[in-house]
Amino acid sequence: MGCDQVTVTTGDSIPSSDVEDFFRKHKVDGYPAVALKKHTLGGSAYLATIHGYPNNRSVCEQIIAPYNKDAALSVIPGEYFCEELR
Repeated sequence: MGCDQVTVTTGDSIPSSDVEDFFRKHKVDGYPAVALKKHTLGGSAYLATIHGYPNNRSVCEQIIAPYNKDAALSVIPGEYFCEELR
């Protein structure tokens, strides 16, 4: 008997890098997912994955536009950005 392999579908917690790796390897309904991220003092934070639309990047950009336009809408300073996961 060997050790069980840990995947993104096992366990109760996975690092965001594993989520990102999964979406880089898998399209959703034929379209690449887009990561919604934010530049912060410590680097960048992976906040959400946009998928399920034929234009995931456009949807992501529409979501972040108001927050980048008015910094008062966000509690933590920094700029939001979209990254296509291919």
